[in-house]
Amino acid sequence: MTLREVCMEHGGLPPEELQRLEALEQGLEVTAELTAADVFIDLFDREGMAWVAAQASPSVEGSSYRERVVGRSALRENEPAVYRALESGVTVRDLKAVTQENKTVRQDVAPLKNAAGQVIAVLISERDVTGDLSREKKYRELMREKEEQSPARTLTAADAAMREVHHRVKNNLQMVASIMNLQARRTENAEVRRAFRENTARVQSISAIHDLLTHAEDSAAVELMPLLEKIRRSIQSIFRESRLVEIRIEGEDMSVPPDRATSIALVVNELLSNALEHGFREGESGLIRIQLCPGALFSVITVEDNGMGFDAAARCADSLGLSIVTLVVKEKLGGDLRILSDENGTRASFDFCL
Repeated sequence: MTLREVCMEHGGLPPEELQRLEALEQGLEVTAELTAADVFIDLFDREGMAWVAAQASPSVEGSSYRERVVGRSALRENEPAVYRALESGVTVRDLKAVTQENKTVRQDVAPLKNAAGQVIAVLISERDVTGDLSREKKYRELMREKEEQSPARTLTAADAAMREVHHRVKNNLQMVASIMNLQARRTENAEVRRAFRENTARVQSISAIHDLLTHAEDSAAVELMPLLEKIRRSIQSIFRESRLVEIRIEGEDMSVPPDRATSIALVVNELLSNALEHGFREGESGLIRIQLCPGALFSVITVEDNGMGFDAAARCADSLGLSIVTLVVKEKLGGDLRILSDENGTRASFDFCL
């Protein structure tokens, strides 16, 4: 397929915008050679789905692709940088992606805008990092073997004192959460019970940070995958009597400082609670996916459900939880919150700088 054919089938761009993209396509091969990377132009249809409209590959370094993928779709869960550039209107650099041929690559994505400032397509540069990830995995395995063979590190007095502090804080927070749980069970007022449930989840998400730091080798960093797993278990224990929803955690692990981990835990907890409370009716089953996508400058976490959806604008204006989320993402994490919802479900994603 040609760029014009992809546009006619999916994009529906006016002639002047199509001509501009065709002119850009003429320089793709030179760009691919210069950057030693596969280069693409992706268009978006009316539903916001990305479609590969043009492709060029380097001849010297070789391509990550065995065949052309023009005319094929680019899924959001596989190429988050593409949709991030569409929604934010800014260039996104060094985010992991999975190609149509199931290879792991790193993408730089620049939005292409029309005269009105609207994003009509994106320009993508990507490099295959499957080999790099394999080498990193082997390196981590060698380091772990070396650590296992070496004598255990002796805890200093400061290390021991700090772990004891985290342990006591965790216990105190869990006691507060238990008290609120008891109060929630005693009340007959559904609104009061919901408020207790939400605050219990908030307290437990902070408790999870201190629990991880109690056992961590490095008290200056928190691994996000174990943290997300603790939040998942906590949320499911709170909603287990009213929701039959499966929660999956996907993505690649990364470490962040404790203060950043606390903010992330609060945001993920609120998004999960909101999905369970408003995306599914009582007794209804469903699926929620939490995706962690690390990047060099910005990383992205997405909470997506297949529930009944809601009015995102109205909900954001009226909800204390989503007001907290918006403030924490902007002020504490230096990122943006995006919520899309319809009858097929809700997708909430936020980014954060390291």
